[in-house]
Amino acid sequence: MLQTYRGVLRSVIRSSLTITRKYAQTAGIDVNKIGLPKTRNIGIIAHIDAGKTTTTERMIYYSGKIKRIGNVDEGDTVTDYLPSERERGITIQSAAITLPWNGHKVNIIDTPGHADFTFEVTRSLRVLDGAVTILDAVAGVEAQTEKVWKQARELNLPKIVYVNKMDRPGAGFSRTVKEVIQKLETRVVLCNLPYFITDANQDLVFKGVIDIIHKKLLTWDSQADSFGNEITVHDIESSKDSMPEVYEMLCKSRESMVETLGEFDDAIIDSFLENDEDYLKIPSLTLDKAIRKATIENYLTPVLCGASFRNIGVQPLMDAVTKYLPSPLETDMPEIIVDRSKMTISKKKKKQTASGDSATKEIKKVMDKDVGLIVENDRNLTLALAFKAMTHATRGPMTFIRVYSGKLYSNSIVLNSRTGEKLHIRKLSIMHGDTPEEVKFINSGNIGVIPGHEKDFQTGDTLIAGMAAKKSFSPLESSLKLLPIVIPPPLFNAGLEPATAGDEAYVKQCVDTLVREDPSLKVTVDEEMGQTILGGMGELHLDIVRERLVKDMKAKVKLRDVAVAYKESFCGKREREGEFVNEDESVKVQVSISALQGNANESIFTEEEDCMILENENSIIIMEQDAAAENVIAALEERRWKSEYTPEDLQEAIANGCMTAIQVGGPNYGFPLHSIVIRIKHWSFPVESSQPSVNVGTLMSAARQAVSQIVYGHSQEFSVLEPIMETKVYVDSNDLGEVSHDLTQRCSAIIHTIEDQSTDHLEHTSWTSEEAEKVYVPPDYTLQNTKGVTSDVSNKKVIIAETPLREMIGYLSKLRAMTKGKGTFDMAFVGMRRAVGPRVEAIEKEFRM
Repeated sequence: MLQTYRGVLRSVIRSSLTITRKYAQTAGIDVNKIGLPKTRNIGIIAHIDAGKTTTTERMIYYSGKIKRIGNVDEGDTVTDYLPSERERGITIQSAAITLPWNGHKVNIIDTPGHADFTFEVTRSLRVLDGAVTILDAVAGVEAQTEKVWKQARELNLPKIVYVNKMDRPGAGFSRTVKEVIQKLETRVVLCNLPYFITDANQDLVFKGVIDIIHKKLLTWDSQADSFGNEITVHDIESSKDSMPEVYEMLCKSRESMVETLGEFDDAIIDSFLENDEDYLKIPSLTLDKAIRKATIENYLTPVLCGASFRNIGVQPLMDAVTKYLPSPLETDMPEIIVDRSKMTISKKKKKQTASGDSATKEIKKVMDKDVGLIVENDRNLTLALAFKAMTHATRGPMTFIRVYSGKLYSNSIVLNSRTGEKLHIRKLSIMHGDTPEEVKFINSGNIGVIPGHEKDFQTGDTLIAGMAAKKSFSPLESSLKLLPIVIPPPLFNAGLEPATAGDEAYVKQCVDTLVREDPSLKVTVDEEMGQTILGGMGELHLDIVRERLVKDMKAKVKLRDVAVAYKESFCGKREREGEFVNEDESVKVQVSISALQGNANESIFTEEEDCMILENENSIIIMEQDAAAENVIAALEERRWKSEYTPEDLQEAIANGCMTAIQVGGPNYGFPLHSIVIRIKHWSFPVESSQPSVNVGTLMSAARQAVSQIVYGHSQEFSVLEPIMETKVYVDSNDLGEVSHDLTQRCSAIIHTIEDQSTDHLEHTSWTSEEAEKVYVPPDYTLQNTKGVTSDVSNKKVIIAETPLREMIGYLSKLRAMTKGKGTFDMAFVGMRRAVGPRVEAIEKEFRM
């Protein structure tokens, strides 16, 4: 039984290629009209160099969106379009593309794999419904894979695993599957298995996959068809005599699959009994339904394999995306809150503000099978989240959005709930890499782009709209807010210096553009040095910023060497107070500073009224209820208010003054302040008459100087904080002693544990070892024995330690030198910690030379 993939009936096996080519060849097809049940929003996530972009490029090609396959090494892929991406061969920015497959619309976001660009992954996963995790079959489950998997799991995203690079020497499908179970802590079903032939040199050559569900062998002939369009299909059951090994693998895999699914879905057991207790007779449709249900409920993960660079196995992966990952109708409803975070002057005013419906009403949400999410019983109410902004070299600003409810039309009015501004949206697009395709609307559950609006939107903004002509919004509608995207604090700093004073304005414009695109890039100004400081997530992150400024934007600027982002903090045991009064005593601000222990979001101070949390600084500003002077309160209550500034304007000015003081920095090194509580105890401002010489800037300056008075008046009570990382170093046991010694002596690390990565250790501590033993995996020469212990894993240790970030700069090259290139490590930010003893001396030497 030998057929080509195009000639197989859909009842036997889904001929996705035939269907997709029809889509590609049909003139005028509008994928934007494909309904919600057949829409998929997926992300491609993995460790760096696992083949994410290569796989995505093949998906685009087989869908018919492009006529030739791009290559990462040649720098001509659709999704890696930045010059820095094509030059380095890595993904830096996430890229979105919409493509058709099997009558479905698939919105794909290709994400970066490098740890420095974790925020790109974070904000992409925030708006997706499922993920494809790509693994290198040689390297297995790597450190960054575990990190992005954990991010996806925290968002409850269903996932598919694709074991890539099966054509490489050392590729171990079965070993990788066992690592998936043990390291990623998930059950699996193997939807296909790798198929090898032996060449004239007795080497194994990867030629295709064994489709367990449809009982077919799919093979690709790269010599006859280098692009992988033609797939030859063998019926395994009718060819079992000529392919006994393949038939045996099919039978054992089917048995394992049915037993795994049977523990979750009774329909599998019923079908098994109805079909003479024969695993091979259970209909493929029944298996597909059970796998889909189990995947969406995160009970297990489907596993497939292939070699994307060789154009093998990508079409079955695309089938799996449409079959097993959820539509927007099947995902968790997004969290929607009412934003009422406005400071008020008095308790009376506070009560008045909080008494409205928008402050107390619970947001009603329901998922309708036809139109998707409905908020507040209003089918026309549109909510969308801006999750990414970018400025294209020729197309200008573009804001990426996910529409959660309603339908967003072009030529309509939207309200930005963060700014309160109403904006006219003239055009909408869906993306094809960096090429937009204009559309008239974007449906609920879909991803699209708003072109233009350079300064109107930023990451995390909630956009609210109604019918196309709607121009007014109720108080409740105006205050709705989708759960914001958390921006991590920067860990590294670099000074930015324009070449000449004349270049300063253009450099600032370029930096503003970069910060809008990447909110994890933070900009501060050192007023004493007159220097702009860029803060980023890592050395590569800031290196890419430098490249984009100089090469892409042609800015005449240079960046100083990358340095760790230290902080200063108040460590006094009691509260300190300070105040500032202007010359005519019309403006006065009195504040206090105290130390903050732990996370600001979890502190008792958050229970107080008018508490403002500064996430990046882990600090709190509290406007005390009776802080306003009597004349201010009286003018408000007796309606004698003559100032051009509202009470909210004045309080915002005070808060901004305090925040400016925090950024100006501490008294010893000028590092920004961190982990402090600032209380505004008293303030006054002339509100009964207008004084041209006194404005809101005067009040902001007074607040800043009141804080600075405490900071510089009690310099001995301020100490240095440095970023501490949880570091996991993966080494062979032979290198353990040297690496451990280097960590403790040179890197000032505190080693907590040294663990054995072998499965023998895991089987006593986790259910995953038992699960790994239960699942059938095909023969794999990279497995040492039947228990699935690999020679690499059994001899590998992981050192878990806390390390100062400063000492980890350039650590990878030193680690590789100590371990003959075998060692790897992964870091996660723990928090800022007070430097003591030798650490203070090291920092002082670095900054007071």
